[in-house]
Amino acid sequence: MNNLNAHGSSAQERIRYEAIDMIRALAIILMIIFHGSFDLTLYGYLSIDFSRDPFWWAFPRVIVFLFLLPMGQSMQIAHAHKIKWSDIKKRMIKLVTCALIISVSTYVSFPDKWIYFGTLHCIAVCSLLILPFLDHPYTSLAFALFITIPLFFGFRWPWFQMEHSSMDYIPALPWLAVVLLGVFSVKVGSHKFRIPNFRTKKLFLAVSKHSLIIYLLHQPILFGLVWCLHSIRPAH
Repeated sequence: MNNLNAHGSSAQERIRYEAIDMIRALAIILMIIFHGSFDLTLYGYLSIDFSRDPFWWAFPRVIVFLFLLPMGQSMQIAHAHKIKWSDIKKRMIKLVTCALIISVSTYVSFPDKWIYFGTLHCIAVCSLLILPFLDHPYTSLAFALFITIPLFFGFRWPWFQMEHSSMDYIPALPWLAVVLLGVFSVKVGSHKFRIPNFRTKKLFLAVSKHSLIIYLLHQPILFGLVWCLHSIRPAH
């Protein structure tokens, strides 16, 4: 089961909703674009200020939103009416293992900026925090608003943070609000939205199906390619 936001049970795996898959695939594709741009900037081929340019500041946050929304939808669909604890256990083992791989690999490669609470870490924690809200769409919406509204008035929810600046820091608060919004969106049937056929639709669906493995491998591949390019033809 290579799905980054796995539906859960084997029975549910046979029921895939194109709307959810398309959102997840879009998140993966945008993430590849973002990381490719980051790597090219790191080696001097592009000049992007990721912290000050409004577009590049917002871009990764849109990507995280697109990851977490279908996660909430998938969890609600997979565990509708009854939480399948054996599936939760398998999910957590997989997510925690992958999150540790990312932390260890980034610590070895970038000891000053290693990832200690990135996207997968956030997904793992939110997978547990969301459990009391499954099958309670209006409560989920209420809590999503409770988490989100104070942000517009300058409030910042506290979350675990280390002294160094992580390359990817996605705190479960306030991002849990997006997952809760995903739970509510199933109530209004957003997951059943029909996606019109287009030429690369099957490719998008395949990207979604294998999103976890793509998530883990894309950055080492991109970084390696840019490093090779830099070795052959350094940026001026």
